[in-house]
Amino acid sequence: MLTHAENVVLSPLDYNNCQNALLDVLWSELTESAVEPMQAPIPYLINFAEDCLLCAIVMLRGKIEEPPSDAFTVPLEQDDIPCEYEPIGLVYVTAAPAQSEAQEANIGIIIAECHQRKGFAREAVELALRWAFEDLKFHRVQAAFMNDAQKDRAMRLFIGQGFTHEGTRRRSVLKPERGGMVGVWKDVTYLAMLDTEWSLRTVLKHKGPPPTLWDEMFTRHTKEREEMVKWDEKHNRVRKVSSTETLRDGE
Repeated sequence: MLTHAENVVLSPLDYNNCQNALLDVLWSELTESAVEPMQAPIPYLINFAEDCLLCAIVMLRGKIEEPPSDAFTVPLEQDDIPCEYEPIGLVYVTAAPAQSEAQEANIGIIIAECHQRKGFAREAVELALRWAFEDLKFHRVQAAFMNDAQKDRAMRLFIGQGFTHEGTRRRSVLKPERGGMVGVWKDVTYLAMLDTEWSLRTVLKHKGPPPTLWDEMFTRHTKEREEMVKWDEKHNRVRKVSSTETLRDGE
């Protein structure tokens, strides 16, 4: 598995590195916005990580400042430059038994607010997707979001990676509140990418900038409209008439 990109490194989470105040905060936020963490049978990060195919800490690579020296030194290659690592987020890939048989997985990510909008989430997601599609040979990877303040930003991230909006299941998840004493039904929005779309991502990137939420919505609505028209024509629900007849009917 490729675990490093230009700016970030994925470090699998285990008992040796899970004790971190930032990770506790991020896990709490994940349970509020992401479906899989919210539905975890045991509501603790380390237990969730054990049930995942991948649960990794997103580490920011920072070059170590070395004191200047007058002595001659041999220039180091990029991968040989000493680095220090700072945890800035979490990324996970998980699949229920039935999903594994269908070669389908779920993905989610969260990045600390001070490190957002810098491309780090994009790098981490791409590493996780590469592993899911190229190493595990999954057929489909989906991301599910509950309606909250982070939903639009998360959707922009995944749509920019090539995910497609598949729809919203209304009131499909019961989210516990007030310590589990009550629950609130939440809508869940699904985005997904197929293995064929992953394979074609390089070609699609050359066609222009990544699609926006508006681009994706417009394309989806156009396709849905065309499918509805075909269905209506097939079932004789649409009858072509002249413009004069249409006007006469409206009088």
